[in-house]
Amino acid sequence: MRKWLLVLSLAAAFYLDTMFFNVVNLYGLRPDVMLAVIVSLGVLIGPVPAGAIGFGLGLLADILFNKIVGLTALTYMLSGAAAGMFYRKFFADNLIIPTAVAMICSFLKEHILLIAAVLAGSRPPYFMAFATYILPCFLLTGGVCILVHLFFKHTLYRQLWRQEAIKLEE
Repeated sequence: MRKWLLVLSLAAAFYLDTMFFNVVNLYGLRPDVMLAVIVSLGVLIGPVPAGAIGFGLGLLADILFNKIVGLTALTYMLSGAAAGMFYRKFFADNLIIPTAVAMICSFLKEHILLIAAVLAGSRPPYFMAFATYILPCFLLTGGVCILVHLFFKHTLYRQLWRQEAIKLEE
């Protein structure tokens, strides 16, 4: 049950990021749902599985939709690993840690992609890009991470906690 739920949530996040928000334009604003899912998983399941999931989803998105292959995969992998640093250090009920990590990772990811665009020859005006895209994306990703983490906490974390309790009894 847990694996199917995880696969469905990852597929839904991939669909929302790559297709839905490209069709439904919310005044140019879009949260990074995959990043929120990866960060929430990093806090709940650890750095290595979350980093691997982030790298796989980012690589798939890069291959299908981006000209620079590997950059998104690297940022998602590092985001999962960064969130995984808080694995088993804070209670899963704490919404501040995954939200703060998701917001920081979103901020850094957008700046890395902006630097890559500048290195590729584009000259976007930084303050305009910051005010109209990076800052709203940063805030929306934090809000989505709260919702995602609440969902995972009530569905995945209970099952993970039961499995750990069974292992401790043995």
